[in-house]
Amino acid sequence: MNKIFKYAITSVLCGLLLFTGAAQANPDCSKLSGTGQTAAVAPGVFEGTAAVKINGQTQNAAVTTYLLGAPTTAEDGTLKATTSHTFVFADGSSLTTLDRAVLSPTETPGLYNLNTQATITGGTGIYANACGSLNIHGTINLITGQVDWRFTGRICDCG
Repeated sequence: MNKIFKYAITSVLCGLLLFTGAAQANPDCSKLSGTGQTAAVAPGVFEGTAAVKINGQTQNAAVTTYLLGAPTTAEDGTLKATTSHTFVFADGSSLTTLDRAVLSPTETPGLYNLNTQATITGGTGIYANACGSLNIHGTINLITGQVDWRFTGRICDCG
């Protein structure tokens, strides 16, 4: 019985090692990071700009953020919302995300800390087959409509 147990453990460990090798980073992925500023232009719509750094090169993009439905409010005042970002670059290429945003209240009335998990759902032009994810952090002032944020993540060619 002891030999069967050792064999089973060894088989499981070998399988995990093989899976780990296969799950390594996609060679068609790149790190990205940047900063952005947007402002409310209509109910649930924010527009602005972002500096997006991919593979060490920075590109400017026009950004539109859409609130996709009413946020939910927790007892402590935390807001949870679904949003979407569209980044449009100078060459006309674009990236689109679908996001889960959490806005945590601060001691300043109307000012919230913003933490968002964004999934890159596609794009156009050179980003037509894009996928990946972004972690977005910043602040949003619900009184003035001003949003300042920074992000890191990975963008992949999933075509």
